[in-house]
This record gives sequence, structure tokens and C-alpha cells, in this order.
Amino acid sequence: MPIQKLNKQLTDLLDLIGNLEPIQYTKKSTMLGDISIGQHVRHIVEMVQCMVQGYASGTIDYDARKRDVRIETDARFAARQIKELLDEVLLENKSLELRQEDSQYATVPTFYFREVVYNTEHALHHMALIRVALREMGLEIVDENFGVAPSTIRYQQIQQRNKLEHIQK
Repeated sequence: MPIQKLNKQLTDLLDLIGNLEPIQYTKKSTMLGDISIGQHVRHIVEMVQCMVQGYASGTIDYDARKRDVRIETDARFAARQIKELLDEVLLENKSLELRQEDSQYATVPTFYFREVVYNTEHALHHMALIRVALREMGLEIVDENFGVAPSTIRYQQIQQRNKLEHIQK
């Protein structure tokens, strides 16, 4: 079920936040264009919030994010938002509309699980960037799979097995 993958990422973010000092959460990363871990967390959280709110109304509009600075500056507040989302994303699949801002607004048909998959991939991308910020700060507080796509992990495991088999021959 796609929701399990998104919940795993949200749980990983929650664990990360719990291991950061407030200064680390808000420190701007020069390698990421002066963006903080908190700003990446805010972006992930607000995209998922838009998805859940859109489920209720039938229309998801990612451009209508609140951009709540408390999520990016207060790790405890961010953690509360994530904990709420862990329960809120547990919804059935249904047809929705995705509202896109162009020169004018247009809607595109979608499904809830499709948007869960999108948010899972979107979160993964930002988690990879967070990992860069952690490395810049010299923090080794996440496992080696944080911010790495499952397909990449499987590929690396296959490559490692092939390498071992080649060495054993």
C-alpha cells in the first residue's frame, strides 16, 4: 500500500527532528543555497497537508500551501504536524482533481493513491537534500538509506551481491 511508504518517510523525518538541536534544524546550508533542514521539512509537511485537505474537498491545490514559518523554525511544532499527518493520510483511494496554476487555473483528474505516490517521491527528494545538509554539518544521525530511493537500495544490494559472487569465484 503506498501510504505505508509515505508514513515511513514521515516517521524517519520525525526521528530526525528528534535528534537535532534547534540550531541544527534552522541552520542554513551553504551547499543547498542557504536553505535549512527546517525549510525542507516545512515543504514536505505542507505538500502532504495539501493532499489531505484536498481529499476532503475533492480538489488538491499544492500552490495553496500555507508556508507556515513555524514548521521551519520550531522543530517541536513540526514534529506535532508530522504526528497528525501520520493518522490523517490513512484514507481510502478515490478520484480527485488536481488544481494547477498556469496562466489560468486548470484541473487535472487524479486519484488519492497517485498523489500519495507523488508525495512519497517528493519527500524522498527533499530528504536526500536534508542528508546533504546533515553531511555539511558533520552529523551522522541518519541511516545509510535516509533519502535514498528503494529502487536504488535494491540496485546497490544486487551490485554488492554480484561483486561478492565474483570475488568468491
